[in-house]
Amino acid sequence: MAHKVLKNLQLGFGFSMLVLISSALAMYISLQRQRANKEVVDQTSANITAAQLVLIDLQNAETGQRGFLLTGQDKFLEPFQISKISLPKHIDDLLHSDLKSVQGQEVEKLAIFATRRMAILEDLIKDRKILQQPSQDMLDEGKKLMDSCRTIIHNIRVDQEERLEVQSQKLDYASWLTSLLIGIASFASLIITSLFFWKLRSDYSQRIKLQEELVAKEKEMKMRLNLIRGIAEKVTKGDFNISIADSEQDDLGNIAQNLLLMTNSLKQSFHKLNQNDWKKNAIAQLNSGLMGNKSLTEICEYSLRFIIQYMKLENGAFYIFKKPSLTLKASVGLKDKLPREIDTKEGPIGEVLQSKTVKVIKDISPHEFHIKLANGELYIKDVALFPILYQQECIGVLELGSRVNITEEIIDLTQELGENIGVAITDAHSRERVQQLLEETQTQTEELQVQHSELENLNVELEAQTQKLKVSEEELRSQQEELLISNRHLEERSLILEEKNQMIAMRNKEIQEKAEALALSTKYKSEFLANMSHELRTPLNSILLLSRVLSENNEGNLNSEQIESSNVIWSSGNGLLNLIDEILDLSKIEAGKMNLEIQEFEVSSLIDDVKQMFKPLINEKNLKFEVENSLINEFTIYSDRLRVEQILRNLLSNALKFTGEGSIKLKVERVKNEDFVTFEISDTGIGIAADKIEVIFDAFQQADGSTRRKFGGTGLGLSISRELARLLQGELSVQSQLNKGSTFKLRVPITTKQEIPLSEEDKIIQEFSPFAEVKSNNDLLAMEIPEEIPDNRSEIKENDRVILIVEDDTVFAKSLIAFANKAGFKAICVVRGDLALTTALKYQPVAILLDIMLPVMDGWQVLESLKTNVDTRHIPVHMMSAENIKKHDSIRNGAINFINKPFNIEDFQDIFTKIDSALNSGPKKVLIIEENTKHASALSYYLESFKISTEIKSTLEDSVQALNSQRVDCVILDMGVPDAVAYDTIEAIKSNSGLEDLPIIVFTGKSLSPQEELKIKQYADSIVLKTAHSYQRILDEVSLFLHLVDKQNGSGYRNSTIPLGSISEILQNRKILIADDDIRNVFSLSKSLEKFNVKVFTAMDGQEAWDKLQENPSIEIILMDIMMPNLDGFEAIKKIRNDSRFKNLPIIAVTAKAMIGDREKCILAGASDYISKPVDPDQLVSLLRVWLFDH
Repeated sequence: MAHKVLKNLQLGFGFSMLVLISSALAMYISLQRQRANKEVVDQTSANITAAQLVLIDLQNAETGQRGFLLTGQDKFLEPFQISKISLPKHIDDLLHSDLKSVQGQEVEKLAIFATRRMAILEDLIKDRKILQQPSQDMLDEGKKLMDSCRTIIHNIRVDQEERLEVQSQKLDYASWLTSLLIGIASFASLIITSLFFWKLRSDYSQRIKLQEELVAKEKEMKMRLNLIRGIAEKVTKGDFNISIADSEQDDLGNIAQNLLLMTNSLKQSFHKLNQNDWKKNAIAQLNSGLMGNKSLTEICEYSLRFIIQYMKLENGAFYIFKKPSLTLKASVGLKDKLPREIDTKEGPIGEVLQSKTVKVIKDISPHEFHIKLANGELYIKDVALFPILYQQECIGVLELGSRVNITEEIIDLTQELGENIGVAITDAHSRERVQQLLEETQTQTEELQVQHSELENLNVELEAQTQKLKVSEEELRSQQEELLISNRHLEERSLILEEKNQMIAMRNKEIQEKAEALALSTKYKSEFLANMSHELRTPLNSILLLSRVLSENNEGNLNSEQIESSNVIWSSGNGLLNLIDEILDLSKIEAGKMNLEIQEFEVSSLIDDVKQMFKPLINEKNLKFEVENSLINEFTIYSDRLRVEQILRNLLSNALKFTGEGSIKLKVERVKNEDFVTFEISDTGIGIAADKIEVIFDAFQQADGSTRRKFGGTGLGLSISRELARLLQGELSVQSQLNKGSTFKLRVPITTKQEIPLSEEDKIIQEFSPFAEVKSNNDLLAMEIPEEIPDNRSEIKENDRVILIVEDDTVFAKSLIAFANKAGFKAICVVRGDLALTTALKYQPVAILLDIMLPVMDGWQVLESLKTNVDTRHIPVHMMSAENIKKHDSIRNGAINFINKPFNIEDFQDIFTKIDSALNSGPKKVLIIEENTKHASALSYYLESFKISTEIKSTLEDSVQALNSQRVDCVILDMGVPDAVAYDTIEAIKSNSGLEDLPIIVFTGKSLSPQEELKIKQYADSIVLKTAHSYQRILDEVSLFLHLVDKQNGSGYRNSTIPLGSISEILQNRKILIADDDIRNVFSLSKSLEKFNVKVFTAMDGQEAWDKLQENPSIEIILMDIMMPNLDGFEAIKKIRNDSRFKNLPIIAVTAKAMIGDREKCILAGASDYISKPVDPDQLVSLLRVWLFDH
């Protein structure tokens, strides 16, 4: 019985093992087939991709070739060059794939056609480079080859897709067969178990105890077999998520454990297969959707929607990088009010753009991000940001949001898809550029067609003219015969002409004699005008001086009407002086003594100056002012800018005077085919009668010269303007209709030639930036006012070193405060520019750190307010800014230094080192460059009384040597030296290394022209005119640049008093001799000096001046007029100098002629200094102080 039971058990166990092994073997075979099918699927996908890459290379090459053919620019060949390199590799990959065995002939054809196509494209490019027209045969052949390549690739793709479908069907059949075998094995196992159950039951019926054991064993086996059967059924259905609790160490337990291991292996294999199929399918679908000529927006929208739908995400956005920011191109499931543009350094999106790496933001809290729906709200859990790369460059950022965690599979797939999207975006950009070039080409083609039609019309007209010429030729032949007859008559008349020529020669001689007489008359006229100028300036000098004295009302005995009358007299005198200057200008032009200052200047700058000058006046008369400038802004001409502007001002003044209503127009253009520029001024005024047009250009002539005329004037303006235009090698013309208006046209050459070429130092540099242009720019005003930050103001004690920080960046300001504390300063901070001055006045800091871009008031305005206030101008100011500001501009305006943001710890140290240097430096030193030792000594004495060390030099070499050999903090250059030397000195100083930022103050006693002032300001930081208060002005400028401070009261030197600082003290009780033959001048000069309590001696000529000096040898200075009777000024000066007693007596020459060379003549005769009439009282007092301060 036992043996039988054992035998039955062996049979049952054997059959069960056989069924189990059979099912396992069947599943293993099925798995191997699935793997084989997967490899075939992968290879098929690779074949499709390889063929597609060949097509993409050909398309890119064709795109680059078209762009180059259209534009001829090499940058469009970039896609062609890339394809030229990559195409052989892709063809080689295709030849070595399994396609060779399946579609060998097609692949070889494709390789041949593609290679030939690339060769044709390269030949076309070479033809284009040598400007050769492309061959139509080559174009047709290239198109056929491209079409053949597309057809072959399409056939390969269709064949491979069919192959992919067959392999998929085989994979499905293998899966079905595996399920069937597992089912059969399970069913067989059930039958065998049931059979042996009933067989064993009959055996156990004889032995109850054995039966009970067998029944228990049977139940146990049944339960375990059912478990195995359930596992097999789940595996058959594709459910691999199973577990087995059978821990028995018998055969069934081992089978169950092995079955569990096999199931887990199957689960992992199927998961990898599904993931790979999922990725391949996504890539294939995306590539299919991106094919075609889609725009950039369509590509972005399709890509974003496909990724969201395929990966079952919630929302997303697509940003494309377009310098200088990221632009939103597509969004799904987000709010409409998304930012259209994002800065490249802003937020996580900007971070991804810069780093070119994926960024995932996980576990977002529900209240931070959610989507509202009609039925409720959906919460976003994860957000991922992906860079879109093309050739290692980030061209966009893709943002995706998900309700669940974003897996690594999604991240990997999105990165792979991003590469294809990057290629598609780049292709779209290329297509857009090619389309744009095509449109431009079409436009140019249409223009050429129009020009061709015009040429055809011209040819027809030329043919007609040719016929007319033939007719004219016949007429000329007949006329020639007539001329032969006429020649005979002419020979007879020639005898008569010889007699007339002799008469003409006699008359020419008479004309030559008259021309010489006219030249002599012009000379006498010029001399007369010069003498008349003297005679007019002499009484005018008295008028201006006395009216100025009366208007000042020093004694306070005049009422307001009398003061106003005095001002009217002074103003009228200046008007008369201007008239005299106009007459002299005309005289200089006629005598050929008018000098031109030829320079290069921008026409647009000249027009802007004229426009700003006349626009308020024209608006005041309610006229319309139009300016039409067809020249480019940088267009320049070589001419005398001052004289051109003088002509334009005269013409515009006339237009304004004679136009009561309507408009005035200024038009500027270049003459076609000529090197001339025309300035055309039109008005709608009263116009000019035809018979008066030439008269208006004559001197002292007007169109209306009657005593009842409506408009005033001397009639010199247009005469001077026409002569100046001729002097500039141009011309001035006019067209006018009575009561309709006039048009004056000034024609000036682009290059005015002159006999002596301009030296380099006479060329005016146009790019000069004065203080007014640097400061008060609205672009430098910060829009937001931050909150105040804590500082050390409550901790300040006596003798603490306080530093004021003016900075609106609170984070940076806190860093400055901390560093200032480490450096031993107490720091006060304000975040607004308008609070800087009041804070500085209250706390009197030892230094100021000033930002430029500030709220309410920018840094330049703050600096100006600090430097114009007496109590703060001495405080060193260190400027800083993130803006592109020239360091020299800040130093020129009074700062000790400037630094650009951002800066590091070492820069912090440099700032406070510079401040310490400014605070702890010793006495300042000023170099005075002046050839007149008396002027230099007076100025030196004045500055040294304020503890400012000075050194005097008179030559260029000595000045530069002094600057290089010792420390100099400032330079004062007197422009009384010859102009060329002065300019050489300034340029030599600025060209030396280390002296670029050295402040230079120009001190001059002559009135500067706009050209001279602009030229000086290229190098000088300030210009001071010599007046009665010019020394105080010099001290103010020196204090500004050297940051001088009065150690006793902590402020500047404005209120200090010294012996030389008081003009009254210098002039009090001085004995002055005034020698002038005009009693009015003597009276006016005496009157202007009497307020200084001086003792005045007078003389009416040179001889009387000598006699007065003999009688009063204690006289301390002489004012000597040059043109006097009996003994003129030159002779009187020489006579005085011959007396050893008066060898060093100061003599100031006074003359009214104001001609070139007068000063040199006076100095050569022995005069100490020189002043011209009408005498400026301030300038006279300045000269008296110079010559009397130590006399």
